[in-house]
Amino acid sequence: MLSPEVQEIMRDIEFSLPEYGTIMDQETSELSRYDPHRIAPHLQTSLLKFVGQTPRTPSGHKKWLLGLASRQQGKTATAVLAMYIRTAYNEGMYSALIADNKGRAEDMFRHLMTCHDHMEPSVKAETIPNRESRQLTFDHGGKIRTLSAEANMVGIGRSYDNLHMSELPFWQDAAEAWNGIYPAVTNRKEACVIMESTPAPMAKPSAEWFKDMCAEARKGMGRWQFLFAPFFTSVLCERPWDKKSRLTAVEIRLLDRFGPKGEDPVSAPGETRYLTLENISFRRTVLRDDAEIRRHPDLFNIYFPVDPITCWVHAGSSAIPSHALDEHLKRILVPWLPADGMYQEYKNPVPGALYAIGADPAGWMGGDQASFQCLELWADKWGWEQAAVFSSNEVDPVTFARKIIEAAERWNNATVIVENNGVGLASLAILEMATSNDGVVLKDDYGEERRYHLKNLHYNQLAGTAATAKPGIAAGSKTNAAALASLVDALMDKLIIRDEETLDQLRSYRRDKEVQAGNKFEIINPGKTQSGRRSRHHWDRVSALLWCCFLARTMPARFRRRTVEQSVEEVETLNKTLDAAIEKGLTYNQQKAARASIKKLEKGRKSARRKGRVRYKKSTKRP
Repeated sequence: MLSPEVQEIMRDIEFSLPEYGTIMDQETSELSRYDPHRIAPHLQTSLLKFVGQTPRTPSGHKKWLLGLASRQQGKTATAVLAMYIRTAYNEGMYSALIADNKGRAEDMFRHLMTCHDHMEPSVKAETIPNRESRQLTFDHGGKIRTLSAEANMVGIGRSYDNLHMSELPFWQDAAEAWNGIYPAVTNRKEACVIMESTPAPMAKPSAEWFKDMCAEARKGMGRWQFLFAPFFTSVLCERPWDKKSRLTAVEIRLLDRFGPKGEDPVSAPGETRYLTLENISFRRTVLRDDAEIRRHPDLFNIYFPVDPITCWVHAGSSAIPSHALDEHLKRILVPWLPADGMYQEYKNPVPGALYAIGADPAGWMGGDQASFQCLELWADKWGWEQAAVFSSNEVDPVTFARKIIEAAERWNNATVIVENNGVGLASLAILEMATSNDGVVLKDDYGEERRYHLKNLHYNQLAGTAATAKPGIAAGSKTNAAALASLVDALMDKLIIRDEETLDQLRSYRRDKEVQAGNKFEIINPGKTQSGRRSRHHWDRVSALLWCCFLARTMPARFRRRTVEQSVEEVETLNKTLDAAIEKGLTYNQQKAARASIKKLEKGRKSARRKGRVRYKKSTKRP
């Protein structure tokens, strides 16, 4: 057995693995000393630092790592070697490495044995014979096993000191497996847990579950810490750039977003901090050589992602057409990092602007997310803009109603629409009371009582009469379809999304109000799924956005005020366009018609902007 001094030195994984570890090189297929900086420095050094210097939660428990990275990053091999070092040099530790199938489990064990067999004798941990396949048992009582998720109830019933779960989207039922394993690690303060995978098409058995896990880890929920590595952070994802080549529009957009800031596209072999021309050349090579990716180019963004949002493809399953999201995927989005964990703004209120707030409430039971979306509304193209988002599963209906009232007051007395089915009634009743002259008395964040007022609450007119109007909106097949149509139309040329999480939910939204089991069924049958339906998903932001767009299309609209300089510039641009057309040989009548169109357009714009006049549409506010 090794001396305590040697074991102590070898526990420093950031030193011992590069100094003594051996691995089969991915590029040359030859044995070489493990070097975390050689292929994918961002991912591999981050992973080793996490294992060696694991951050802790406020309760003192070690955090867990969820890694999402492209192919050819060495994420699985690095995690395997990290678990080997922890097990070999800490007495009595039990570790499990679980792959999606038997073949990959054998590959993981091969990585492990390659490192172990080539350790220098002076620091090599001694093992003892055992009859188990794919297992190393050390003389100090520790053991490490590689398992396949194909086995029934894999990993359940054991207490782990170290757990590595690989390629989870391809597991047959990763949710059930994790549900069985979780009790064995949740109370262990020193447990080291790593989940990692390449993104996968949503048709894979556990892709949607893993996508949700990534979303929670990005938000820092629970014990999870998120690690993402885009494909251009690996030196293997490079090919020589042909200087005679011309960039396509898609390639230019990629370089604008992920290339060096403020610089033209650069050729920089070995550069892993940003996207280079060598990475673009690699992308072309894959699209040319892989027939499946050539037929479905979106697959490249899955297996070789550039960000953790656009790497999830939902072809044929999402209720939102992919073309409606194309423009939004090109924009730079804001990560969800609210100071209070619940509410985040993306701009300041604009005097004179109109705002709509759509809310999707939750009940008293917790777990489900309550959310509201605030949109700024103008009549211009791309005139609807996401101004603020609230999302939390830690608020009760009373607090949620108060948050809506506070937001409505801040955003120019925004008009509020709330679903009045089921759990929405509790919050809606408070909002209804707040519209009275006396308002409603509620406790603020500091526990002090104060009176709140809500000026604009949407009322749904039943049977076409104002006398029967009721607060909120009833969720039914017709209103759900109308709300979805309003959302899709807005995404095409009106709505600008700012929130990263909202776009993430839009990409996977699948008509949750039509296929999700109701609250009553969940209470009576906890943990079960109603026949013909599916389990509840985190689409709270989309539900709120649906009602917000449903309301926005019936609200007044006005054009943004323009400066004199902007108006002159628009007219000059129109005249230049006309002059260019004349040069191409328009007839006299065509020229006359074109100039008349310009004058009419100019006159219409001035008229619409004069004194900020509002162009009213049909409204369904409270009578």
